[in-house]
Amino acid sequence: MTNNWLIGFLATFVGVGIGGLIAYFINGFTRSIGTIYAVCTGLILGLISFEIAPEAIEMGNWGVFLVGFILGALLFRFLHIGVHKKSVNANKPHGSTLFLAVIFFLHNLPMGVVIGTLEQSDAGLSLLKAIILHNIPEGMILFAPLFLAGSRIIKMLFISFVVSSPVAIGALIGEVIHLSNDLLWSFLMSLVVGMIYIVTMKEILPESIRHSSNMYSVVVAVITFFLMGAYILYF
Repeated sequence: MTNNWLIGFLATFVGVGIGGLIAYFINGFTRSIGTIYAVCTGLILGLISFEIAPEAIEMGNWGVFLVGFILGALLFRFLHIGVHKKSVNANKPHGSTLFLAVIFFLHNLPMGVVIGTLEQSDAGLSLLKAIILHNIPEGMILFAPLFLAGSRIIKMLFISFVVSSPVAIGALIGEVIHLSNDLLWSFLMSLVVGMIYIVTMKEILPESIRHSSNMYSVVVAVITFFLMGAYILYF
């Protein structure tokens, strides 16, 4: 058994922690927050578009990829709607953080399952990069309301641990079942890509727009998207 569960856990914990630190240091600088969200949007979309998605398609086919991608997007939307209906205090700082923490907790489990089978693909490192990158803005979204409410660091560390734990659990499951079927691996990878994509488009990019403007956020995201693509293709 490998240490993928620990690697996945640390990648998630570090990403969320970096996001929390950024939220702490730039709290009040609205334009800077919007820029970071936009940059993360472009980097995440570039990473999954130029490296992770092509790897999933190569391991399977376009049909498997599209089914997995759509189901991943629908799964996140289903979880988002289900948790939102049960969140009676979602507009309050602690309620908002709890709501988002539950969402992130749930969508990290299938990501962990894929991480548990990383030895089967060269896309493993890329997936870990995507996890770290997309957890940075998630950490910012999680902790910004808590900083405003004056919460203690220990509470934020606990939340980071809780949000990261499903990745470790999922990775252990992935290591135990040890996927050897390329189509199934491709499907799970596509499922994760769909979830990361919808998180980026429905949670991260809107936050960038909210802190800056439509045009600014889109331009920054597009520039970083192509910069990531150029880096992957030519370096």
